[in-house]
Amino acid sequence: MIFMAAALTTVQLSSAYLRFLPFKKNLSEEKIFRLAKSLVLWSFCGLAINFFVFADGVTYRAFKTSFLVSWLPYFLISVAIIRKKFPQHVFVLGMQMLWCFTLHAAAGMAVALLHGNMAEKFLPLQATFYLIFFVALLPVELKFFTNLLPTEKIFENKSLRWPVALLPMMIFFAATISIAEVTFFSAWRQKFSHVVLPICFFLIYSSLSSATRQVEEKNSREQKNRLLRRQTESMSEHNALMTKSQAEVAALKKDLAENFLATEKFLAAGEISEAMNFIRRQTKILDSTRVKTFCRSPLINAALSIYFRRAEKFGIKVEHKIDLPKKISTDESDLAVLVSNLLENAIAASRKNPDKKISLIMKNSGGQNVLELENFFDRPIKIGENGLPYTTTIGHGLGMTSLEFFAKKYDAFVDFSCEEKIVRVSLYWND
Repeated sequence: MIFMAAALTTVQLSSAYLRFLPFKKNLSEEKIFRLAKSLVLWSFCGLAINFFVFADGVTYRAFKTSFLVSWLPYFLISVAIIRKKFPQHVFVLGMQMLWCFTLHAAAGMAVALLHGNMAEKFLPLQATFYLIFFVALLPVELKFFTNLLPTEKIFENKSLRWPVALLPMMIFFAATISIAEVTFFSAWRQKFSHVVLPICFFLIYSSLSSATRQVEEKNSREQKNRLLRRQTESMSEHNALMTKSQAEVAALKKDLAENFLATEKFLAAGEISEAMNFIRRQTKILDSTRVKTFCRSPLINAALSIYFRRAEKFGIKVEHKIDLPKKISTDESDLAVLVSNLLENAIAASRKNPDKKISLIMKNSGGQNVLELENFFDRPIKIGENGLPYTTTIGHGLGMTSLEFFAKKYDAFVDFSCEEKIVRVSLYWND
């Protein structure tokens, strides 16, 4: 009785470990420690409950009651601490149950091979075989469960979220319903079916998951290539702007002596106002030949210069408030790409709108970075499951793609709204 209670408690802890693996890479060390501590503490309560369940002896009914019910507290603890979307937890739970059922069936077959049949007195031996198989297959389990979760876009899609999440659980119930009574399956044909069915599902799922991941990686590479091309175009435009400014400054230097002589003539003739007007005109020409400085970051400054100038060409008024420190922890190239793509979206939208106006705020306050962009747009906007607009037009949508990438990388809070024909994107992240 004591061995059986301890063995099933160990089984539940091992199952909780498998359910933890798919979420591990997104958890902090502090959260992992808290999860492990909570699960181990509850395991002592689980051990006491198993003692109570097996108080009248190790029976089929007591074994199945403990095996099929005692997982619930471990599952709820994981959900409460990991705090991932619930459908993902349900999907992982179903896959873990299928795997444990496969090990359970294999352990029963091992006992039957050893003793010729399966009886209640061999239940502790079956639990032992289960744990042996679990440890022996640990390298396979680590690889499979670590990469278990499909793309998050599936869980963001309302029509796919729950069908995908419940599929493994449905297969589990289909496989276990035939042995829901207190007796174990006896025919070898049944024994093999209970092992082969889950394994076939795992193999099919693994193949589909691998194919989906390859398609997603291909799309990701294509998006990165488009972003790189966009960056290259922006840098080429900036270089052209700098070259043009340098040429204009060089031309002005040639005329500098003549300008001094002209100013001297105005002053000698006592025409002070004419001299001042002449100086103002020359200053205005000089201002038009330089790239304006909006912040101390060369990359971000170049992006702002290029897109503000582009907006001016289309008659779009740009209001801006840029107040960034000289150094921020955010990678300047990431922020420059984000700003470039968001401004390009805003310019494209404003060109088609009678209200040609863009407002941009970038500042750092109290260790938090803020980016807010507003523009007018009076056409319908498609909103995705992630709360951001999307488009099915090929070659477009890079702004929101780069925004998603940036938000995930820097754990940023993103808010998108469209009210009274004003589109607003707000982004907040810690420095």
